[in-house]
Amino acid sequence: MWQIYTVFTDAAQPKPYTHQKAQRRQANAVGGEMGYGGTTMSGTEVVVEAFTELAPHYQATMDRELRQFWGLTYKEFIRRLIGAAAVKPGESVLDLATGTAMLPRVLLSRADKCSRVIGLDITPAMLRQAHEAMRGTGLAARLGLLCGSAMALPLAAGTFDVALCGLGTHHMDVPAMLSEARRVLKAGGRLVVSDVGASAFWRSIWGKALLRLLLLRYGLTQRSARARAEVEAFPNVRTASEWQRTLADNDFGGIEISETLAHRPWYPCGLTIKATAGAAG
Repeated sequence: MWQIYTVFTDAAQPKPYTHQKAQRRQANAVGGEMGYGGTTMSGTEVVVEAFTELAPHYQATMDRELRQFWGLTYKEFIRRLIGAAAVKPGESVLDLATGTAMLPRVLLSRADKCSRVIGLDITPAMLRQAHEAMRGTGLAARLGLLCGSAMALPLAAGTFDVALCGLGTHHMDVPAMLSEARRVLKAGGRLVVSDVGASAFWRSIWGKALLRLLLLRYGLTQRSARARAEVEAFPNVRTASEWQRTLADNDFGGIEISETLAHRPWYPCGLTIKATAGAAG
């Protein structure tokens, strides 16, 4: 039987990503569209510190924020993402930015679903929470936890039928993540992402001005590592059309994107993205 394993790779250590220059280029490009180029995305140190700080109350925090933004509980969000993935019996699944592994735990609790799941996260403290949550569940034989970067996956090419990512991509160099996801997916494998997105209002003149003020206020009043990580990740939040182009550039096709409207114009919308590896064109 497939055994649980945990690997703490060099990518888990608090040092700069090898993709940091690419991260800066992408952040500056999107930031330039917003009118304040020069902001970089979170480096490893900020992301690991932020989610180490958040780990003990991650699920409660996500539940509160998702209710605020979209009127969803965290469990409802997970169920929707799993529904969009439509995992078939016997398929192998990679969950990127798995956090406390709520998504794979729910997925594996459905007896007719996938044969095995690997949950990957860059923050060891999050994976420790996942280990604790798995105690006594009987899932250890089918759920592996791997500590590493989604932009440099320590996994073999053509391994997975499905790759998932919930609420993680805005902290990543998305083109690098997509390149790696495409590499480890089998031909015709499916990528399903659900994350915060930029609405049309965010790209409007008034939206850009308001968001700059809100970000400044948030950065000045919130001094936590989490706040810093979110502020630095902001330029990487994409619109549906920006996602469409980036996916096509990385050999994904059959792209479907649905939007969950936010409760306020200045809140991020929700984007659920489905795409097929090797189906571009």
